[in-house]
Amino acid sequence: MNVKQADIDMYTFVVTYELPPMEGTLNVDINAKDEHEALYIVRNFLYRAAIVHGAKPKYY
Repeated sequence: MNVKQADIDMYTFVVTYELPPMEGTLNVDINAKDEHEALYIVRNFLYRAAIVHGAKPKYY
């Protein structure tokens, strides 16, 4: 049985976040379809107190 997979373009985003009570921010590179998916992925891996500042394309 042949199942054709959809070609989905994935882009690299840099997501900036904080982990209280630690001071400073951290960055992580995420491959995702868009900015909203990148934020969704990161928020699901961090604990609730984490503050996610945003995502931007890595190559802009």
